Amino acid sequence: MPSLEDACEDPYDAQDEPGASWAPVDLADTLRGLQDGSVARLAPSVGDIGDGHHLFYRGKVNGVAGDSNGGKSWLALAVCTQAIATATVVYVDLEDDQLGTVERLVDLGADPEAILNRFVYIHPFERYDRLAEAHLMQVIAAHNPALVVIDSTGEALALNGCNPNADEDVAEWFRRLPAQIARRGPAVVVLDHVTKADALDPGLWPTGSQRKRAAISGAQYMLRVSKPFSRDRGGSSVLVCAKDRHGTYRQRQRVAELRVQPTSSGVFVDLVKIDDTEEASDFRPTELMRRVSNLLETCPEPMTQNAIAKAVPSKRMFVLDAITVLIREGFITTSAGPRGSVLHTLAKPFRGDCEPGTSQAPKTAPSDHLTCSPPKGGNREQVGSPVPGIGREQVGIGDPEDQDADDPCPQCGYSLTLRAGTQRCAWRHKQAQAKKEAGR
Repeated sequence: MPSLEDACEDPYDAQDEPGASWAPVDLADTLRGLQDGSVARLAPSVGDIGDGHHLFYRGKVNGVAGDSNGGKSWLALAVCTQAIATATVVYVDLEDDQLGTVERLVDLGADPEAILNRFVYIHPFERYDRLAEAHLMQVIAAHNPALVVIDSTGEALALNGCNPNADEDVAEWFRRLPAQIARRGPAVVVLDHVTKADALDPGLWPTGSQRKRAAISGAQYMLRVSKPFSRDRGGSSVLVCAKDRHGTYRQRQRVAELRVQPTSSGVFVDLVKIDDTEEASDFRPTELMRRVSNLLETCPEPMTQNAIAKAVPSKRMFVLDAITVLIREGFITTSAGPRGSVLHTLAKPFRGDCEPGTSQAPKTAPSDHLTCSPPKGGNREQVGSPVPGIGREQVGIGDPEDQDADDPCPQCGYSLTLRAGTQRCAWRHKQAQAKKEAGR
């Protein structure tokens, strides 16, 4: 086993002289290896999701973030169960204890011998100082793991007295712990939480400093609950790609589904790749596309996607999807802007639910009806005639029970709610209509 001093030495710090890391790097061997195939291109190789696809990159820092009880630990331990069949795993647990963790492994059907011989469990309760760093790196050097899980980022930062919102604290923690481990070869997976607000309006990043984004050198996933589950009831969550530095998966791609099903002998957990190629190519949020088009048509200057997302009243992720489709179909062109920004200019207006690549409105309108929704106990009345372009597939709304009243009414701008598959305005829309009628 290597000494504490040797194990603690960061490969990137082992320089001939101070400042040597700023000297130019010789690229000849890397270039030659890529050309002759002796150096493999980067691809995920840990966390099997079927059909030869995987989730996490070896030698990189990867992340999984999600709401509490969303299945982050189940996901991590399911991947550990896969890995310990042939390789060693190091699990740094700051949220549970050995009983809870081993119990889950047994429920997952992990081989007891593999747990004893290839699952290295660490349960720290002290600050991660130089001595702790030396001990951990000695373990990494001795076992040469394929996977290292840190559960979780928030607890690890708190243990060291770090402010999760302070860029300097977060950057230093990632450099000294996950990044230093990754440079020794294993896939490092850091588990993290999202805010309560993010659980209602899903974003693409965990809570805290933006330095968490920069620190991910592999892939970052958001784990979103599709159907809540427990030890007594099955359910599922979906892994959505927030970042893939090496381009295997695109941002916002639904990559895999985590299925959890209790059985008489334990818990069956399955990771299944989601094929959303057809969904991505067919999906056209036409109402949001029209709103984005109208905004750019009236704006005298090109706009960044952040400016567009703020100006168009809907969830940010849906507006960004609409921008992507408009670019893909030639309605918007992009150009380089100041300070690395990307500017968006309208090439031709998008008028409605037309065929890709055209700008003509459809000859017939959909049969969706806009109706008012009074308070409980009141009478519902229909207002207006069929309004084109407000089907839930067009505004980017998912299942009715999963949505809040966040999307605006195309007629009045008030919030819409979704009940029993029908879009209706909030009660204040009816009040506004009544005031308008009274004033005539």
